[in-house]
Amino acid sequence: PSHTFTKITPGAAEVKKYTDPDLGLKEIQIEVKSEAQSVKVSVTKYDEKPAAVSIEKTGKTYQYIQIKVDNIGDKLDKAKISSKVKKTWVSDNGLNKEDVALFKYDESANKWNELTTTFNSEDDTYYYYDAEVTSFSYFAVSERVVVTATGEEVGVSDEKTTPTRDTGNTWIWIVVGVIVLAAIISGVMYKKRQ
Repeated sequence: PSHTFTKITPGAAEVKKYTDPDLGLKEIQIEVKSEAQSVKVSVTKYDEKPAAVSIEKTGKTYQYIQIKVDNIGDKLDKAKISSKVKKTWVSDNGLNKEDVALFKYDESANKWNELTTTFNSEDDTYYYYDAEVTSFSYFAVSERVVVTATGEEVGVSDEKTTPTRDTGNTWIWIVVGVIVLAAIISGVMYKKRQ
């Protein structure tokens, strides 16, 4: 869907609300540094990675969204993007409401950057989140990413199921277990010989 604001003036945020139940957006608030006219906001949702984006978002992704804003140029001060995620999707993917964030695709670096995302509210169907941006691009409403000890990025849900590798004490207990087992076996064999 697209919407055109006739005029946006500094000091007052213009808000576009979205009611499509299948769109991961609740609203976009735009604030400008100087007056902007005929500002067109276009939103496209994708269930899979958009063809124009060369790298898949790590972890489980609720939805990819492209937000394109025309006729604003360098007049944009900031925008607040309010996203929404179905509660059933969060629970079906083994996530908590705190595990969801908004990510922005950085075309120059060819990577997804997690935006500072705050949980706002919830109703019977959705969790709502807010994130602030200073430019528009492709976005992903997705699970948060954690960096493992090896420097690899994985989704929060993968991290929860990945066993921790405690290389310190684990080997000691394995060695002790083997020695005890060997002692028991040799004791049984010694008794059988008598």
